[in-house]
Amino acid sequence: MMTNLYLIADLAGSRVAIESGLVESVVHTPDIVAVPMCDPAIAGIFALRSRVLTLIDTQYLVTGVKQPPEKGALAVVTEIGGHQYGLLVEKVHDVVSIDLQEAETAIRPSPAWARYVDEIATYQGALVMILNTSALVSGQTALAE
Repeated sequence: MMTNLYLIADLAGSRVAIESGLVESVVHTPDIVAVPMCDPAIAGIFALRSRVLTLIDTQYLVTGVKQPPEKGALAVVTEIGGHQYGLLVEKVHDVVSIDLQEAETAIRPSPAWARYVDEIATYQGALVMILNTSALVSGQTALAE
């Protein structure tokens, strides 16, 4: 049995799971500073414990709708490719065990989500998409080329 721990959160109106080993913390963002002329998926930058982190507008990546983040927005802090990022989420629920042996292989995410989802699993009778956090950031370099 391959059971992993995941942080369950809401993103763009859907339930997602982020591998807990990739999560450094969950924070309410302090002041967010806009970055002019950058990719629209970058919501801005913010300071956290004497570090500057890039804030990714994850709902924009899925919906294509830009919504300026407000001070106090909820972000999951994670390290991707040696850099720390804040991933905007709507709500955080809990850290839970999910058995990947029971992943729903016959169910595919919608095209908007397909690039960012590794698997779909069932947790407490509901479907949850397991996010590929690297894909949330890696698309930014492709857009900049």
